[in-house]
Amino acid sequence: MRIWIYFFAVFVLLSGCAKLSEEQRAKKAQEYFQSALRNFKEGDYGDAASDLEMALKFMDHLTPKQIERAKFLLGKSYYLDGDYVNAIVALEDFIFYYPRLRTSEEAYYLLVDSYIKVSPDPHRDQTYTWKAIEKAREFLSRYPGSEYADRMPDLIDEAYRKIAKHDYYIARFYEKYGYTYSAAVRYRELLINFAKYIPEEEVAYRYIRSLLLVDRQVEKEVSRIRSLIKETHEKLEETKGEDRKFVKKRLEFLKKEVKRWEEIREKAYGEAFEALKKFREVYGVSSYFKELEELAREKGWKS
Repeated sequence: MRIWIYFFAVFVLLSGCAKLSEEQRAKKAQEYFQSALRNFKEGDYGDAASDLEMALKFMDHLTPKQIERAKFLLGKSYYLDGDYVNAIVALEDFIFYYPRLRTSEEAYYLLVDSYIKVSPDPHRDQTYTWKAIEKAREFLSRYPGSEYADRMPDLIDEAYRKIAKHDYYIARFYEKYGYTYSAAVRYRELLINFAKYIPEEEVAYRYIRSLLLVDRQVEKEVSRIRSLIKETHEKLEETKGEDRKFVKKRLEFLKKEVKRWEEIREKAYGEAFEALKKFREVYGVSSYFKELEELAREKGWKS
């Protein structure tokens, strides 16, 4: 009995692997394509995408118009099914082969929105969000008169809002762990580049406060560098010949780094004092200002 089961299994396997005739391939291409159109019309976008993938495997038996439609509907099906990663792949492919069709404008819009939707929350890397902005600008350059052009500013705003929040979280992380100068730089960039997407007064307050507390990072960095200087001095005593020149150069570099951080501290205070004057002009004598004023006086500020 087992031998017959074995031969039956082999037969089924060989039958499945048998090469389809051109007539069968042509039939399958049309069956999958028509099934995809029905599924798409009925809102079964996942099934439509599966059928379109299969139909495109028999692309040589589809007409040029059918291929164009299949590629477009594949991207749109993935998008409408919420599979934005595959939507991006399919829509990029469609736009590459059909950049000047009317449907290309819709494909571009769906592509931009897919990049935004696939981009992670603001706590994580925003590469896809920047890609969305790049594609949105590219769209406006290619199709300025498109019916989708009016939607692009909202998508760009959504992308910038997410990037601004991401940078804000990074700045808060630096601030929390004592990297106050790095935090101040981030807050300053937010105020310059993303003012409309952030709580401006709070960020301005954190920017100035981080500058006034720059000592927290300077002390960390100088302490680290002095340890390296000590190690380098010890290594210099042990080193002979030509290698001493390289150790000495490292020593000179480290000493310059100490000086650089000391200069950063002084410049940070100066920047903070100037920013504090502007803060008072813009936001008045708020609770934020009073806290900053007290901290600034400790650093030598005279209002």
